[in-house]
Amino acid sequence: MSKKLLNSITLRIFLLVLMAGFIGVFGIAVLSRDMVELSDSYQAMVDDGYRNKEYMDSIRTLMYMDQAIVLNHIRTDSAAEMDRYEHQEKAIADMVRDTLKRFDENLKGEEKRQLYHNVYSSSLGYLSAVDNVFLLSRMRDKNTADYYVSSVMNENIDMVNDSIDELKELIDNEIVDGNQFMAQTINYSRTNTIVFTTILVMVVLIVLYLCVSMTAKLEQYKRSLETELDRKNNEILEHNRKIIAMQNNTVIGMANLIENRDGDTGEHIKRTSAYVELIAREAAKEGRYSYILNENYIELLVKAAPMHDVGKIVVPDKILQKPGRLTPEEFEIMKTHAAEGGRIVRDVLEGVEEKEYIQIAADVATYHHEKWNGKGYPKGLTEENIPLAARIMTIADVFDALASKRCYKEAFSFEDAMSIIEKDAGSHFDPILVRVFLNNRDQVEKICNNSVVSHTAE
Repeated sequence: MSKKLLNSITLRIFLLVLMAGFIGVFGIAVLSRDMVELSDSYQAMVDDGYRNKEYMDSIRTLMYMDQAIVLNHIRTDSAAEMDRYEHQEKAIADMVRDTLKRFDENLKGEEKRQLYHNVYSSSLGYLSAVDNVFLLSRMRDKNTADYYVSSVMNENIDMVNDSIDELKELIDNEIVDGNQFMAQTINYSRTNTIVFTTILVMVVLIVLYLCVSMTAKLEQYKRSLETELDRKNNEILEHNRKIIAMQNNTVIGMANLIENRDGDTGEHIKRTSAYVELIAREAAKEGRYSYILNENYIELLVKAAPMHDVGKIVVPDKILQKPGRLTPEEFEIMKTHAAEGGRIVRDVLEGVEEKEYIQIAADVATYHHEKWNGKGYPKGLTEENIPLAARIMTIADVFDALASKRCYKEAFSFEDAMSIIEKDAGSHFDPILVRVFLNNRDQVEKICNNSVVSHTAE
């Protein structure tokens, strides 16, 4: 082989190695840059998506709070109370408008913006109706005011909820599609890396080293994305916990307003929650209803207990605060608070991912006036057909009603109240739960004297 030919082959090999190295290095550099840009773009999309969902949840919650205040305005005849409710409603309306503005500034995409305009117009339509309702309420035209709430305002809230649900679904789909695209891109990048590596292995070790480094870098990106996704999932869980707390506080605030209308200062809510926790925990210790009573169920039950009388928001003051016995017609109106309470709880807690919490809260509100013998309301359920949460709530609610002074009666003594609970075991109350209650007489008496508060409440 001539020297000239050898030099030519060497030169060609050198050029081939140089070209292969250049192609490999260039390809890896481009792939690395594209992965960084794609990762940043995906991260920005996910952040915007969760921020927009927070705005939507805030708007939904604020609208329900505003509606509760409007309903209280209609139910009262006190000018001072009306002024206070109007001041509270104005503050919430300002918060709704501010949230809508920030939502608008953060939103991208024509389809999402069209749905946003539905949320915006429906929200403003609702807020514009509030002044009419307040005017009618002050003019004592309660029936027309109620019509505004049940037709115009409820229709606007329904439109807001529908548009928000569509927006959430659109955002969730975008995040899922983005995640799938990222997975496909990572798989594509891995394939390219294998090709580059194969080429570079045949020519130069240094290019092989660069390809292996790129593979490691891709794995680092993958781990980084997985870590980020885990962080976002944790943020979602934390956000849901905050939403549950905010919605729970909203309902408890409504419950406290109702208690104030009923002549109570909120102590009934604290005591009944403490009785509920005592009964549930002691029953669990004794192995009663162990297929239901676990730690998570008990915690959710104690959180839900304050909502048991939230349906009284629909009961007029003249019935709720009547000092004497209710007429049959008035009692029928009073009984509606149970079913209405279940509906309100489900509406307010809509969107909370903890479905067991929603179910327990709805059961407590709806069925806490059912009786073991089937003579209660609203469904006339019997024995274990009554949800366990409601059976526990019934004992706590009735005992506290007996032992407390109300506008229509004086308080029974502790011993008399305990005797009534014992006597009605098997007719009004679950006999197993009554036995648990009676076995813890000392702790019940401490709660009755306001010296013990629910551990969960603390």
